[in-house]
Amino acid sequence: MPEIKRLLDAVHMATNKLASPGETKALLRDVLQICLDAVGAMGGTIYMHDPVTKTLRFLHVLPEEVERKLERLDLPDDYGVAGRVFQSGQAEISTFGNAGDPHRQAIVRRTGVTVHTMITVPLMIKGGSPIGVVQLVNKREGQFDETDEAVLDTISDVCTFAIMNTRLLEQQTRVASLEGMGRAAHDLANKAGVLMTFMPDMERNIEGLRKVLCEMGVRGEACLYLDLIEATFSDVLQPYSERVYRYARLINDLAAGKPLTPKFKLQSFATVVQETVDMMEAQARVAHVDLRADLQKDVPPYLFDDLFVIRIVENLVGNAIKAVVETITPEWMAENGGTPDSFYASVTVRYRCVGGHHILDVTDEGRGLSPAQIRSILSGNARSRWESSEGTGLGTKVVLDLAQTHGAKLAVRSRLGEGATFELDFPPDPVQAAKNATGRLESSVK
Repeated sequence: MPEIKRLLDAVHMATNKLASPGETKALLRDVLQICLDAVGAMGGTIYMHDPVTKTLRFLHVLPEEVERKLERLDLPDDYGVAGRVFQSGQAEISTFGNAGDPHRQAIVRRTGVTVHTMITVPLMIKGGSPIGVVQLVNKREGQFDETDEAVLDTISDVCTFAIMNTRLLEQQTRVASLEGMGRAAHDLANKAGVLMTFMPDMERNIEGLRKVLCEMGVRGEACLYLDLIEATFSDVLQPYSERVYRYARLINDLAAGKPLTPKFKLQSFATVVQETVDMMEAQARVAHVDLRADLQKDVPPYLFDDLFVIRIVENLVGNAIKAVVETITPEWMAENGGTPDSFYASVTVRYRCVGGHHILDVTDEGRGLSPAQIRSILSGNARSRWESSEGTGLGTKVVLDLAQTHGAKLAVRSRLGEGATFELDFPPDPVQAAKNATGRLESSVK
């Protein structure tokens, strides 16, 4: 009877806690906490499976003081106890002496917590495939037993259903976001397109007005104002109307997954990057991020699509700002949040030309990335990793797609706790490099 009551209590707790869908990352922490409470374990870890990289992604550790001491190391999905349980779909109870696998020994060294006993259970619905693994360690009273296994097996059904439901809702949100972005961009492109159709007429009207004034012998202020109108038309209205139209078409193509066709033009790379940094400076300032630019200006014009580079810089800087925001403490915000131009950390955009290669990099002072996260980014399969900031997780995929059209290569340098640098290397001849591309961007981890 006590075992049955314990099982029912655990299921009741899990059902109530997970009844309302929330953000996946927070939900997974709840799942881990429920499992800990259900069997009286002192701590635990939850891994979620990434089918693309065939890894078990290290997501949460409880208690929190232990999590802060651990590097987020993902595991091959067939490695150790966790991999064995994931592959078999069967729970496993382990008891250890002083020995153990290298991964567990490394955790002991980092945290000072010796793992004596452990229970590992797959996150799955009966009849389905596992989507992750929960490992719980050091039961507070006694040893893990078959009753604990039965309790966790039942909770696993409830938790897995909640996780899958939340994932579906998030996927629907992302799709809706893309569709909304595509509709807005399509509407903007239509409006800008109408404006573009009037440009030739406006240019003819300006030329006609100048001809009439000359024929009438008009001089002075009338000609001065006509010169100003003509300069505004040629230097501002015409090029920026075309840019708005092309930018809207680009966003629409990205949202719809259409092939990307850059419009190559010889122009200043540094000028375009500086314009984008200037546009994002207000966003960074509101987020208490000091956005800096270190750009080499004495570089000959380069052949590239300005809108593609603008979007690349926007995405990389936007992600870098989010990375810094994630590290801002409540204590700092309470003391400095209301002070204008109070910066918690910085994001730096650099550009230089080396041996004909145009190098653009964005460096943040955020949490940094694990090797597995870097691999996921470079493979184009990264999802949003922000807890406090909104994001679809599509930003780095867009960067990869846009960079590929110029034959550019992406490298990511990062260590956990030390921020990250995203570097793009644009080749001397981007048109030929893009033609030589084999269908996916060649990327490297540095």
